[in-house]
Amino acid sequence: MRKSIRKSFTGKLLAAVMMLTLLFAAIPTASAATALKTEQKVNISVKCTKPGYTFELFRVANLKSTTATPYKTEYTSLVNSVSASVLAGDSKAALDALDKADLSTAVSVGTFASSATNTTQSFSSLEQGIYYIKCVKYPAGVTSVTNSVLALPYYNNGEWVYSYAEINLASKVADDTPTTEKTITNSTKNNTNYTDVSLGDTVNFKLKNTVAGSNEIKLTTYAVYDDMSAGLTLNKNSFNVYLADSKSAKIGANLVNGTDYKVNVTSEADGKNTTFNVALTSEYLAKSAFYTSNAKYVIVTYSATLNKYAVKGTAGNPNEDVKLEYGNTSGVDSVPGNKVYVYTYGLKVLKLNEAGNPLAGATFDLYNDKAHTNVIGTGTSDSNGNVIFKNSANEEMKLQSGTYYIVETVAPAGYNVYGKVIEVEIPVQYNSVFTKGTWVQNAPDNGTVDITVTDTVVFFPKTGGFVGFIRVAGMACVGISLALVLAYFIKKKSAKAVK
Repeated sequence: MRKSIRKSFTGKLLAAVMMLTLLFAAIPTASAATALKTEQKVNISVKCTKPGYTFELFRVANLKSTTATPYKTEYTSLVNSVSASVLAGDSKAALDALDKADLSTAVSVGTFASSATNTTQSFSSLEQGIYYIKCVKYPAGVTSVTNSVLALPYYNNGEWVYSYAEINLASKVADDTPTTEKTITNSTKNNTNYTDVSLGDTVNFKLKNTVAGSNEIKLTTYAVYDDMSAGLTLNKNSFNVYLADSKSAKIGANLVNGTDYKVNVTSEADGKNTTFNVALTSEYLAKSAFYTSNAKYVIVTYSATLNKYAVKGTAGNPNEDVKLEYGNTSGVDSVPGNKVYVYTYGLKVLKLNEAGNPLAGATFDLYNDKAHTNVIGTGTSDSNGNVIFKNSANEEMKLQSGTYYIVETVAPAGYNVYGKVIEVEIPVQYNSVFTKGTWVQNAPDNGTVDITVTDTVVFFPKTGGFVGFIRVAGMACVGISLALVLAYFIKKKSAKAVK
């Protein structure tokens, strides 16, 4: 029995010794660690799938000495304003220091410019030390950049590592491409893309532009460009500019013209397109107010008036939001906008006689109300019978689609005035999508409605012509006079008889 107990105890003791032996064997020792190869070069690979960025790689410290047990490294700083201990310490503290430092004494070992076709790059055969990857150029829409700092070689699980496989630089930047959009805010057709109006009518426009930049990376340029067709006259005093939130609700007061923004008219001539831009000033862009978290849009509103150069018909009179241009100290970029259209139409009368020949000298008034209280144009037929309606400034009338009323007020000599009120429709239908260069689905040919009005000759007796008419009229007058005289004497004679 005792023998059996001793045997069992001895077996357990041997098993415990073996387990301890295996446990200690698993613990790495200094002699088991891989020694640092001081002569070996290091490699860094980077990747950025976002185009338009340029990164520069600097060696900011040289490896001075190292031990593996315990793990310890010492460096010699190459940046005068940043100590080796800061560089080798907390990475955030090192980045903060390097982001502000003068890197003229650091060693630049190369750059990487990302593009649609160039998304990776390797830096090989580098000296051992601490490296700083700085974003030195970025798109205008960037809002934040986080640079990188790393040490090579580094010690990991008893091994010295001499390469960084791939640093994802795209994850260290934040950017956003702004947008710009033009709309019509007082469309007669309940559509922000188009309207149709008459000569002298005002059209209100709104530009909705996304805020760009950030407090970290402020903009130096922000301007929206416009190209207005010759048929629209810019109302220069109509501009309002303000910030708006994500729901387009106004934030604070309007920006101040001349201080916060400027309207620059670059081309303006009678009968020519007007080009202009609305640009935020560099002084305003330097303020934090522009980059507040709830500011989503820069809104620009203004108006224009339809003028005598307006094009009638389906081509319309476009107002183009050419581009939004934005930029920072690293560069300038732009995004295109859209076009909106102002349509207008014409109305023409052809005056004829009963034989179908042109008749000159007939005058008509044009009304836009059924009660005929508002004369908007007047026209007199020319030798070809054509009547062109003009306003008080002698400009040919351009009309929005709808119903109009024409009244002849003066007939040519020898003709009767056309006695009826002429109701005329300018019928236009619009598409829900922009098709074949226009929003118009159906409209009058050449944008003008043509109507024909025929006058009749004043009736005269045929015998003797006009002279016969005079004679008949004279004889009638004589007859009437004799009758009056005869009636007088009869009345007088009757009066005597009564006495």
